[in-house]
Amino acid sequence: MDLTVKLKHEDSGEHLNLPEADANLAIFDDVPAEQDLADSPRTVHGFQWVLVCVSLYVGALIYGLDTTIAADIQTAIVERFDSVERLTWVGTAFPLGSVCAVLPTAALYANFDLKPLFVASIVVFEIGSALCGAAPSMDALIVGRAIAGLGGSGLFLGTLNYFSLCTTDQERGRYIAGIGCVWGLGAILGPVVGGAFSTSSASWRWAFYINLVIAGVCAPAYIFCLPMVNPPGAPNISVMAKLRTLDWAGFICGTGAVVCFTMALTFAGSTWTWNDGRTIATFAVSGVLLALLLLQQYFVLFTSLEGRMFPPGYILGDWTLVLMNIITAAASVNIFIPVYFIPIYFIFVDGDSALMAAVRLLPYITFLAFMNIASGALLPKIGYYWAIFFAGGVFTTIGAATMFTVSVGTAKANIYGYSLLLGAGAGLTFQGAYTVGSVRIMMKTGSGLDVQRVISMLNLSQLGFSLASLLIGGQIFQSVAKRNLAYVLHGLGFSQAEIGSAIAGTQSTLFASLSPVLKEQATVAITDAISRVYIVSMSAGAIVVVSALLMQKEKLFAPTASPTDGA
Repeated sequence: MDLTVKLKHEDSGEHLNLPEADANLAIFDDVPAEQDLADSPRTVHGFQWVLVCVSLYVGALIYGLDTTIAADIQTAIVERFDSVERLTWVGTAFPLGSVCAVLPTAALYANFDLKPLFVASIVVFEIGSALCGAAPSMDALIVGRAIAGLGGSGLFLGTLNYFSLCTTDQERGRYIAGIGCVWGLGAILGPVVGGAFSTSSASWRWAFYINLVIAGVCAPAYIFCLPMVNPPGAPNISVMAKLRTLDWAGFICGTGAVVCFTMALTFAGSTWTWNDGRTIATFAVSGVLLALLLLQQYFVLFTSLEGRMFPPGYILGDWTLVLMNIITAAASVNIFIPVYFIPIYFIFVDGDSALMAAVRLLPYITFLAFMNIASGALLPKIGYYWAIFFAGGVFTTIGAATMFTVSVGTAKANIYGYSLLLGAGAGLTFQGAYTVGSVRIMMKTGSGLDVQRVISMLNLSQLGFSLASLLIGGQIFQSVAKRNLAYVLHGLGFSQAEIGSAIAGTQSTLFASLSPVLKEQATVAITDAISRVYIVSMSAGAIVVVSALLMQKEKLFAPTASPTDGA
């Protein structure tokens, strides 16, 4: 009996049965099909190909690691530089750089040879990491994080492109699934690694220097083993002519809108007041640039239909793919908020070190990883992907609602249990869209380029809303914490600057000077601010539930008898 994948065609309502050989993008067999080397799309084989794969996966791992490594070293950094008003930038600068780079980098990979772009991305990533490790000031650290984010985006997309272009249809799904696994592993381990360095004699700086060591080990493979790969469909014209075909107007408007929005949400309420002219101006400029971007993309101004930044209408107009992007964005929110704010809770309430706070995060991290693997295994078996996303949204909403109730007196066992619910929800939702989206568009158009476009958009949603979650969560935390502390400490002669510095942690000068009673009240005030952040998580969970219910109730992966067997 021949196994096939069943996909309900959106226009005709009929199910399309595709041979397993064409469906392995989604179904990962234990035994890959035999294939002659002459038919292989790659020029490297054997041990050299193993080295290429390992080095590419290591690159994705350190990118994931850097995405979350700042979560558990924030207190050490802020106390070192005494700059609590820039606390949010420590977490947001990296995804900001990645978001700004993802679509321009994707366009470069569609036009130029992969190897020089990938190696250049590694170099930029390592320059940013070196600057972070050696940073003499908070400003230098923030710039380094942004530079690392720019390079990391190219590193991640380069890995996706290498495995997309150097593997057969039968192999591709397994290799691309591996990218998500190692990136997720890095993102999961980030807080633990950061916490371990911040409490060791090496200090938090080695949380960034470690990237240089890892890249140094992989450098020979990057330089000598990575093959030169020219993307299919790339125009056979000069470098300058290729650069002129890129959508520079779209890149500038998009980057400007994201940067202005980030500045407004970061500075408002801390450095600037909400009614400050600078706050209003940055929000206004962000809105204007976003409007210009939408008009420029819709009317194809200063670019071509093939070269514009956003993918074609048949991708943007696919309702299921739109919902996939929404779910991926919401899942990012429910990864980054717990990863950043669960450790902060234990640092304030229990006085934990950064390492101990990271250990307290392990139940969430472990269950997230387990459920992510379970989701990948269940998806081809169950077939109804909407049901998996729905379950993830329910778990997330319940977990976030219970975390909202956490106070100073909540038992640790309860918090661990609540975090398990959050981990289950995030694990079920944060990678599934990559598989489902890739399969759907491959069945719809048969174009590998369209698969790359879908993955780039999902990556943009993931990175964009990881940035948004940190911006909004950080804004809620700092605003509510400052307001609550000002109320508790009213009349005691503390300045607004001193109250703001207390958010750096219980080791701040203000906390050290408080009586036990006032210190407990201040801790309650800050804990209340942390709980408010989970309103964002609850909202994201509800969005996942609604998005899943709005999806077609199709069975994307279904073993059926082939027509020749009477099916």
